[in-house]
Amino acid sequence: MLTELLIRLRDVILEERQAAKKLLVGKMLELTAQKESLLKEISGVIEIVGALTPEEKELSETVFSENLRNAYFFLSALSWVRESMGFFGDRMFHEFYEEDGSKVAGKFSGVLLSGRI
Repeated sequence: MLTELLIRLRDVILEERQAAKKLLVGKMLELTAQKESLLKEISGVIEIVGALTPEEKELSETVFSENLRNAYFFLSALSWVRESMGFFGDRMFHEFYEEDGSKVAGKFSGVLLSGRI
């Protein structure tokens, strides 16, 4: 039973990565819920069973590495989004000059980046 749960978890993690690559946020949320459910189920089974067989241990290591790979992918994607927001945010501030020649920093509304579309 534990082996089947680990295989399902691995498959959900792989599917989650594909959904992330395609930016299917709804699917990613659905898969995250499935992942949480499977982890709870696996935790309960491990408490009952105790030690893992060599096959289960190998499979759990694969699940761990695939999940870690997703984490690095999500982190790099988040960093890219932050960089992009910073790039566009920097272009939203302009300097203007008053009649006396002093600089005044002006700010545009940034409707697109503020989420007020």
